[in-house]
Amino acid sequence: MPSNSNGINHSALKLLIEANAIESALVSANGDQWILKVSFNKSEKTVLAKNSGQARIWRKLDTLAKYLSDLGINKFEIDMLDYDPTQKTLTRPDSAAALKQAHKAHKSLQEKTTDIEEKINDKIALPDEELSPDKVRVSWEERRVRILQQEDPRVK
Repeated sequence: MPSNSNGINHSALKLLIEANAIESALVSANGDQWILKVSFNKSEKTVLAKNSGQARIWRKLDTLAKYLSDLGINKFEIDMLDYDPTQKTLTRPDSAAALKQAHKAHKSLQEKTTDIEEKINDKIALPDEELSPDKVRVSWEERRVRILQQEDPRVK
């Protein structure tokens, strides 16, 4: 993979295209994947991925062609010397594990939420007898005394 010194990011590529500085674009196969190299000012640079700083990889030639077309590059060369459609590469082997872990966490959260909702519903179940304002006031006063006693046992 090319290093940063031999690469160019998307923003810089757009600026070069706007300045009509791009001399040519070469799409190269690497197994079943594609990378893009652009030539300008007697140098060749590989288009880099946004976050990794490694060569940006396209899984489909159609997607790369659309990318170039959207940038305004309608003519490019294709180097198929290293093209091998039988070589199935997985660029993100951690994806499956990450999805399984996320699914497990989501399922666990759902179970906990269901348990909490059931406990809340059990506690809010309506009493058999209707509460009058006087009963509520007396009940609150009793609770208040219990709370105060927990804080200071001398309170009566």
